[in-house]
Amino acid sequence: MNAFSDLPDDAREAPLHGPVLVMPPPKPTRAQIWMQRIWLVVFVLFCLEVGIVLMVGPWTRAWTDNSLSTSFPAIHEFLMNGFVRGAVSGIGLLDFWIGISRAISYRETVS
Repeated sequence: MNAFSDLPDDAREAPLHGPVLVMPPPKPTRAQIWMQRIWLVVFVLFCLEVGIVLMVGPWTRAWTDNSLSTSFPAIHEFLMNGFVRGAVSGIGLLDFWIGISRAISYRETVS
């Protein structure tokens, strides 16, 4: 007896033979297909934009001469570390790659 089973005892022991009715998934409507396409374009553009900003941002003047980070010397020193800059650029590269891979791997079902 299994505590996770929802079937009564006699139904679990019933033989599994005979035809099984499997219904195909419903076909998506035209509006659903277009919403999926639009969502894909928005997601890919967002990933590309955030990826580019994160890849290039740590190496610009806005990163080094930031008034918020210069008012806190410990944070400014941490953000100027080459490892931190490289890590942020690496996250940007990863985000950029996610957007491109999602665009390349997109497939629509043929109706």
